[in-house]
Amino acid sequence: MSYSLIYADPPWEYSNRASNGAAENHYGTMKLIDIKRLPVWEVAAENSVLAMWFTGTHTREAIELAEAWGFKVRTMKGFTWVKFNPLAEQHINKALASGNVEDFYDFLDLLNGQTKMNGGNYTRANTEDLLIATRGNGLERMSASVKQVIYSPLGEHSAKPAEARLRLEQLYGDVPRIELFSRCGAPGWDHWGNQAESPDIELVSGWAVPISKKEDRAA
Repeated sequence: MSYSLIYADPPWEYSNRASNGAAENHYGTMKLIDIKRLPVWEVAAENSVLAMWFTGTHTREAIELAEAWGFKVRTMKGFTWVKFNPLAEQHINKALASGNVEDFYDFLDLLNGQTKMNGGNYTRANTEDLLIATRGNGLERMSASVKQVIYSPLGEHSAKPAEARLRLEQLYGDVPRIELFSRCGAPGWDHWGNQAESPDIELVSGWAVPISKKEDRAA
């Protein structure tokens, strides 16, 4: 049970009651100390990569967590997800069909109008970042054409775009990989999370073990 690529979307707890309450309406948040105690270091290969989502309010916490799991942060901007409204495709296609978009700047205005307007004490948040951290020698980059910015509509609350997994596969190849705090399966990925369907490992404070599945026993 050893993974070269670990993809994580931690359930950050927020000090702002409104933000934390909004998050807990959809999933259980965790205190940073409890997330740190999850023994990710036990399932990470000697040379491995951590790709982890974090919000702008949790930059320091994200670095602390990566280090607690045994990784060194290499960039805070592995990916930046520009969040579009769920109906952005429909609205943009309608505007283009109407002929009201006459030039490049009209199109930029159209795109900006379709980005999600979340809360924020300063500017209104409409992006989220993914850091990349390494353990040991990390992994060899298999493609030099993987871009940083992901444009994608919002899905279910907190769900991240599938494009991120695809780009990580392009970046690092077909290596043993797992998604932590997962909700659903994806081809080629193992999973763990309290909302995950058929998790592949049991990961709790202090220990980690693989889960024996029917197909494994049949083999």
